[in-house]
Amino acid sequence: MLNKLYEQGKDLHVANYVAYGKTADHKLYADEGYTETATKAEIEDAFVKGRLVIVEGANYLVPVAFGATGVITVVAGETVKTRHGLLLPKSKQKIQNGVKVL
Repeated sequence: MLNKLYEQGKDLHVANYVAYGKTADHKLYADEGYTETATKAEIEDAFVKGRLVIVEGANYLVPVAFGATGVITVVAGETVKTRHGLLLPKSKQKIQNGVKVL
């Protein structure tokens, strides 16, 4: 049987958790003013519950993967984007299946 992830009391009546992506530094923030960086634990908790939404300008993104390199989202017509403060340095960027992973 598969492991179960239970919502907790703090999740009652919460439809989604919103993080704000800043293109300039590729990090996720807890506020629209980009002053408080979201923690890895906050992002992971929202992601595993299927409730993470990332707002980047006028775009609302739903992550498709989360791992050691950060959160991965896909925008139609663009390359894969990775967001969070856990990114690889630019010198270690790599190409996977013809897509640049930031």
